[in-house]
Amino acid sequence: MNLGLLLRSSVVRFVLGGGITVLCEYVVFYILFVFFKWNLLIANSLSFVVGLGVSFLFNRLWAFRKDTFHRKTHHQLAMYLVLAVTNLLFNNAIVAGLQDLGLDPRFGKIIAIILIAVWNFIIYRKVIFTGTAKAE
Repeated sequence: MNLGLLLRSSVVRFVLGGGITVLCEYVVFYILFVFFKWNLLIANSLSFVVGLGVSFLFNRLWAFRKDTFHRKTHHQLAMYLVLAVTNLLFNNAIVAGLQDLGLDPRFGKIIAIILIAVWNFIIYRKVIFTGTAKAE
């Protein structure tokens, strides 16, 4: 398949941008939790904020790019932040809950990221980043 054609898919762009976001978020988490021995929920929360910033930029500017968005940037950002707070609560609950079940938080973090990514794609595509598609 043609790489240019493949990169036109919002799913592919979401996955690639998400991969970079996950890498940034996980590296920050790992450094804070493993090397600096920070509290689990603080390290998880701060890494989540880093991932949030990277994710918004990738999703708005690349994965779900549009000629015209139905919502202004500040409305998108507000919705994104509400979703992010919800995601953070679920992220912490998943990581801490899986730790209580005996799973290493480094693996719990990966599971939380995957679960949250699935519902985020749907919400981003159907609610936050709707608009008129860019002509390719």
